[in-house]
Amino acid sequence: MYPMSKLTAAKQYECYLEVAALLKSISFNVIAISVDNATANRKFFTEYLCNGALQTHITDTTTGQPLFLIFDPVHGLKNVYNNFQSRKVFECPPMVRNLPDGCCARFHDIIDLYNLEAAMTLKKAHKLTIATLYPKSIEKTSVKLATSLLSESTRDALKFYAVHEDKASWTGTANFLTLMIKLWNIINVKTRTKGKHKRDYTMDPVRSSLDWKLEFLREFASFLQEWEDSKKPGLTRETFFALRHTCLSLAECASYLLDHLGFDYVLLGHLQSDAIESRFGWLRQLSGANYYISMRQVIEGNIKIRALSLLKYSGFSVNEIDDVIQSDASRKRNTTDLAEDALADSMAESLLHLRWPSSNDANVIFYVSGAMARSVVRITRCEHCKEELVSPDPLAPIEMDDAFDYGAATFLEDVNRGGLTRPNDYSFELAVNCWRVFETIKSSLALKAQLLAAECQRSLFVKIIDRVTDISNCGQLLVSENYCVRGHDLKLLLVQRLFNCFAKNAIKQLNTEANQGSRQPAKRRKIAKLSSSSHQ
Repeated sequence: MYPMSKLTAAKQYECYLEVAALLKSISFNVIAISVDNATANRKFFTEYLCNGALQTHITDTTTGQPLFLIFDPVHGLKNVYNNFQSRKVFECPPMVRNLPDGCCARFHDIIDLYNLEAAMTLKKAHKLTIATLYPKSIEKTSVKLATSLLSESTRDALKFYAVHEDKASWTGTANFLTLMIKLWNIINVKTRTKGKHKRDYTMDPVRSSLDWKLEFLREFASFLQEWEDSKKPGLTRETFFALRHTCLSLAECASYLLDHLGFDYVLLGHLQSDAIESRFGWLRQLSGANYYISMRQVIEGNIKIRALSLLKYSGFSVNEIDDVIQSDASRKRNTTDLAEDALADSMAESLLHLRWPSSNDANVIFYVSGAMARSVVRITRCEHCKEELVSPDPLAPIEMDDAFDYGAATFLEDVNRGGLTRPNDYSFELAVNCWRVFETIKSSLALKAQLLAAECQRSLFVKIIDRVTDISNCGQLLVSENYCVRGHDLKLLLVQRLFNCFAKNAIKQLNTEANQGSRQPAKRRKIAKLSSSSHQ
């Protein structure tokens, strides 16, 4: 670490020579250099390594091997997100085989999607948050916010509403996200089995210099050049430059590793700065979430990290630690059970008019209930649980009432690549029942206050569901069997997971409402401040 007020390309070149000499002395074979798209970094590449004209690689004078120059792909993704958030509209030219008609992507479509689902208990675009739409200055460096926007859930939600909810104008934005997600899937592969696990061929490793993924990177670089030359609304000049260069460098680097060094496959996700960024993020958190850390804090943080890493050799198993924690919690819980039972009784009696979900809500309930059923089966590892919760055969579209104009399985069918779980009637009906109860509680100020004030909200919700299923005038969907042959409490396991999902979205909404003012655009905040001053 070098304490300095301004980083220069000359200083970077000096550090590079020192580090390169050290790595060669211990027989490391350096293949690539990865930096972000800062001005000093571009100057370091262009003027000090390439003698004035940037190239995808240079030749190492001592080894004679190529040294590939890469602008960090993760930083490029964040720049695309920040450009989209600040410029609002992208007009993309056609791209052969991937975007044949071009598209017009609007950031306001993302905002409309978020507002449409903001108050929903379950959401299709569940990764979107208010911070994604209105990031603060420090948050613009967050990869999490960029991937929450450029995610499959956001794209799938846009496509669903464009087809089924009269939002045809969202199709262009969905097509742009599809293109960027494909690019990100290709350059972010870090394990050999990721594509098989995710059932997505775009996440497979690069296994040949003739692989279609490398051809896609070259086509995408040409697409960026055409987009920039067209002068249509798009990325900044620096982002166009860095992203185009990165695509070409990654393609050439992968071809070199496969053809000249004899690699069986290449994981492009390792040609980025994630590892060192993660380490420094850990060190900053250990230093009190302080961004500017000293050398002493780095040394002390490394000592803590080593101590934590040695915990697995301490002789204590995870089950033993859990037993101690759970025994202390059970003693405390026994003292509050009676009061919680009384509160559950009173809240259950107040749930007299439970509304049915709309067709839109039913689709996401069906999707989530399948995910929760799969989670239960993974935990119990019980074939009997799987028989009780999961449908092995395709189901006919489930219709809840005459108000539905399409089946509840529509969204799941749209996004399924063969790996999603289809719930059976029991799982879906229990999920609908839980949704109806939670919606009623959320819409009542008194009931919501009682739930939030409870010591253990999830335990209280489970007891309310138990009582509601015994009340005949609530119009609930009764479940026939709550236990599998081995005695696993299927109802409890499902309700707990469903509540976690409901509560996560509810807390996001509460936080959004509490921080609404701080998330307004700067111009709007200034107008509001000046308006209040003039009235005073």
